[in-house]
Amino acid sequence: MINAKTYTEEYVLLNGIYQYLLHYPSTSHKEVILHLHGGPGSSAANFTHALSPHWDFSNVVYYDQRGAGRTQKKNKSKPEDLTSETLIADLKETIIYIKQKYETDRVILMGQSWGTILGTQYALKYPEDIACYIGTGHCVDTRREMKIIYDKLKESIEIKGHKSDTNKIIKLQNLPYMKVEDKNYVASEARFFFLRTKYGLTLKTGSLLKLLFKSPIFKISDLLLMIKAPKTNINLMKWQTDYSVWDITEYSVPVFYLLGTDDWQTPSTLAAEYFEKINAPQKKLYWIKNAGHATDVDNPADFYEAVKEIITQL
Repeated sequence: MINAKTYTEEYVLLNGIYQYLLHYPSTSHKEVILHLHGGPGSSAANFTHALSPHWDFSNVVYYDQRGAGRTQKKNKSKPEDLTSETLIADLKETIIYIKQKYETDRVILMGQSWGTILGTQYALKYPEDIACYIGTGHCVDTRREMKIIYDKLKESIEIKGHKSDTNKIIKLQNLPYMKVEDKNYVASEARFFFLRTKYGLTLKTGSLLKLLFKSPIFKISDLLLMIKAPKTNINLMKWQTDYSVWDITEYSVPVFYLLGTDDWQTPSTLAAEYFEKINAPQKKLYWIKNAGHATDVDNPADFYEAVKEIITQL
């Protein structure tokens, strides 16, 4: 088992329900990194043990959002209970609680994948609540991302010369423009995902599963919750399909992106293009080599060295 520094777990009443928080406290630092997991519905708690050896410079808090992980296990939220507005309200109360618990105003909001949507919206709405915003595996415009992934996938198939897959991808050429309500959308997206996985353009789950089973807090029920998460979060996933922050560029809080050079789940090239448009009191983009969508897990040493540098600059 991978050694992890001391952690604590708790349930806290936040916005009307008990939500799960996982703490990796520091005895010598006041900064707190609050991590927003992806999905929606994909708890990161069981992967944190692999990252904790790199946290010698900050407190770190993970929490399972409404509809995800152990928060979902305790509350059994339904799809209609889950909206972006509700999750932003949950996050507001979580940050208030963390400031009180750690007696600090230096809360750093870090979003990953779906968590970058929540993190960005929060940073735009409540900049006074956080010291800075850090995004990784960043979502900026889902439709643009789908088109870039489609073109990359088509190119990869053509290079391999697989005629049957060429026919399949041509049939999916309208997917980036299809309405979610279209009766063929779900089936088309499933076929698209299968092809992307085949050609290495999705999140690499093999290494993540190995870490999952080595986690000191892992339970079989966690895996079952992961499997059920897409159904539970279906309305959020539909909303996410038309998400865009492309035309919003004014931020009142320092903004930092940590992008994996090999991220084709949410193409890092598009996130970098958007980042160039951002106006913020302070900003910097870090490219993390040999890393994909799970940037921190793929290259934790370089990832957290960048985070450490960010904190020293604040």
